[in-house]
Amino acid sequence: MARRIRFTQRAIDDLAEIRDYLIKRSAAGADNVRAHIAGTLDSLAYFPFIGRATDQSGVRVLPLTRYPYLIFYMVHGSEIVVLHIRHGSRQPMRSNDL
Repeated sequence: MARRIRFTQRAIDDLAEIRDYLIKRSAAGADNVRAHIAGTLDSLAYFPFIGRATDQSGVRVLPLTRYPYLIFYMVHGSEIVVLHIRHGSRQPMRSNDL
């Protein structure tokens, strides 16, 4: 059974920033990244523990396979809460980044 995916406001803002950045460079590229993120989230709904645990309690991270983005999330019962989506080349996260 698939879990429900819920986005924090930060994750929603992250998606908008990713789209805004990419669409200026390539509309098709932005669509490809969006579709890949959506497909990864669909997989996550069915396999919530495929991401690795982080050093923050309850937070997991799942890298996209085709693009250099990381999805940070938590599993709460029948719900997955997407906390943050960021480019993998950015500086390492600090505990207060989530």
